[in-house]
Order: sequence, then structure tokens, then C-alpha cells
Amino acid sequence: MSKLERVDLFNRKSGLLFTLFLLIILSLSLSYEYFQFTKLKTFDDPLVRASVIDQEVRMIGDKPKTSIKLRLENGTTVRCAMSPYVRDLRGREVLVELQVAKVTFLEYLRGIHTRGVIVEVYPSLSLKERWYRTIASSHEDSWMKELYGALFVATPMSYEFQSLIGGMGLSAAISISGYHFAILSMIGFFLLRPVYRAVHNRYFPYRHGNRDIYFVILIVLGFYLWALEFNPAMVRSFGMIAVGYWFYDRGVKIISFQTLFVTIGLLLAFFPKLFFSMGFWFSVYGVLLIFIFIRYYEHWKGWQIFLALNVWLYITMLPISLSIFGTFSWIHASSIVLNILFNVYYPLVLILHGIGQGELLDPYLLEMFERAQVVNVTIAMSVGWLSVVLALGAIWRKEAFWSLGFLGIATFGSAVYQIA
Repeated sequence: MSKLERVDLFNRKSGLLFTLFLLIILSLSLSYEYFQFTKLKTFDDPLVRASVIDQEVRMIGDKPKTSIKLRLENGTTVRCAMSPYVRDLRGREVLVELQVAKVTFLEYLRGIHTRGVIVEVYPSLSLKERWYRTIASSHEDSWMKELYGALFVATPMSYEFQSLIGGMGLSAAISISGYHFAILSMIGFFLLRPVYRAVHNRYFPYRHGNRDIYFVILIVLGFYLWALEFNPAMVRSFGMIAVGYWFYDRGVKIISFQTLFVTIGLLLAFFPKLFFSMGFWFSVYGVLLIFIFIRYYEHWKGWQIFLALNVWLYITMLPISLSIFGTFSWIHASSIVLNILFNVYYPLVLILHGIGQGELLDPYLLEMFERAQVVNVTIAMSVGWLSVVLALGAIWRKEAFWSLGFLGIATFGSAVYQIA
């Protein structure tokens, strides 16, 4: 008997109907957001309750200021500049007076930048902050606290450490995304399958075992997403996992551009604020590059795809990442190997933190970070945009695929030349 082939999701007619459905959902979502916007602007200087999700002292103009990032109860993010002497309030609930008289609806969707005054601080800490403090207690060095905070609970990194990580080419590995969700899903499946199989065979052998395990894993990942306050890249990852398995369970191709675009469309329709999230779009672009590679080389063996895909992602992400962030170092190219080793490192440090030995690898990591000499390089923004255009063209044309690869190699050469 020949093997059944998985089918595409849409033809032209059903695709148009689905697009219409997305537009209806988007209009309802924007209407709800506009209602929340007008509610916020009922007063010029409203008192609102918010969570402090990031706090850092920065030079604004020629004066130090505390830059505080808040998330309001309706999900809107607000960035405020306050006195540099404000105590550390990360993870706390506060009552803040905001100046919103001149804020537009577009600014509301993108994230508000305004002045604010904290009126009251509530004593309780968020679940995310409690997790972070537990993790941080295992480490003495501030860089290690930032590293594992970003790795496990998506806490924002300081500008200095973020520049270091970016210059080493490790941003994608450390920032929580679908990569981490995939590893966590595999760990969850590995742990749950033996337990479930014993119960499944005895009491309900008629049920689809993998489907039941998947739903348990999805619930756990959904709780993790909620606890980490709906990080945009994680929202994309969770959406891809949920939609992807739903398609797979119904015989629809998962690794297809239709699946990717459907997931993006659904997420943007229900959560239009994601449109303005750089983290969300970087996450989407990374998945697009993966699908492009598999489109042309899915006939390769699994280990060949795994190794080549890491090289491909490194080369093709360079133009857009360097044109935006512009940090590079001699150790940058070794991130290909480091990202491969991350598949072992991530579950290992999870176990080490679980048994109270989270600091075991700190000396080796600190030595690696201290050896990295990160410098600024200049790559024109037009190069980054060209790489995006070529990536979209590579969906249909292999010439664009090769051009994208050559552009990445040329960008790498330019960066090396600038630091030599």
C-alpha cells in the first residue's frame, strides 16, 4: 500500500475566504483595542495599575534616568523615564499616573513612551519575578544572572550584556523562542510517554496516546507563556506549535509556507500589537529561513539537514541582524558550533538548576564572555532589507535562495574586514 501524502491547506477559493475571515477578526480586535484606548484616555493623567517588566538606568540626553517598562492591565506596554534613584521595582505591581493626553492610537498599539509618576507600590511579586529571583540566587556574577534570567524566564538583558551576546552571535539561542519550546516539548514527551503508556494500555487503549500527551504539553507551555507575560517571540512559537500539531493531526503539511502564513495571519488578527514587535518578526523570519532551506533540501538525510541548517541560518540572518544591531566579534562565527551544542547545554542547565547546581558552568561561560571583544560594524540598512526581499523571493525561485546565501557571505566578509 502506498503511503498517503499530506495535503496543502488551501486552494485559491478557500484561501480568499480565510483571508476574509482574518480581516473580520482583525477589525474586531482593533475595535476592542480602540475601546481600551479611549478608556485609557478618559482622563489626561489617569491612575492605572501596571506591572514593572523592565528597569534600567540609562543616559537620556546628558542626564541619567531610570527607564521603566510597564505593562498595563489591558496588555499595553508603556516606557517611562523617571528619577535615577528609583529602587528596583521589577516584577512588582504599581499604581502609576501617566500623561496620555497627546498619545495617539498608533502610539498606543506600538507601545507608549510618556512621562509617569509612581504613586504606590504593591508588595506582591509576579510569578515571573519569583522564578527569576530563585534562578538568580544560584549565581554570584551579574552576567550569569542575566544569562539564565533571559534563558529561562525571558527577563530583559542590560544594554551592555545584550550587546555582548549579540556580538557573539548568540542572541537567537539565548532569547526564548520556538527553539526552546521545541526542546521543552521533546523533554516533556520523553518524560510523559512512559507514564502515560502504562495507564493508557490498562484503562483507555482506544484513545490516541500521542494526541493526549500533546495536549498536556500544550497546557504546560501555555501556562509557561502566561507566567512569562506573553513574550512576543514566545507567542509566535506557541502559535506555531498549536497550529502545527492541529494541521499534522489532520494530515495537512506542517513544514509549508501556507502553514507559516496562516499562523502569522491568525496571530496578527487576534493580537494586532504584535505587528510592532521586532522580536516577533525576527522569530518569524527565522522560521521562514528554515522553511526555505527545507523546501530545497528536504531530500537530504536528517543529520545533513541539521548541520547545514545551522550554517544556513547563521549566514542568512547576518545581513538583517548586523544592519540593525551592528555588533560583531572574532568569536561570532563560532556561534554555529555553540548553537549546535545548545541542544545539549539547554536541557543540561535545566537539570543543574533543578538539583541546585546551576552555577557549575559559570566559570567556563564567564571566561568565554570575557575573551569576546565585541566591536561595532556598519552594514547598510538597505542590505538588511535586500536580504528580506531575497528570502521572500526564495519561496519561489532557487536563484533568490543562492543570492541570499551569497549576500550573507559577503556581509560576513565585510564585518570581518571592519574588525581586522
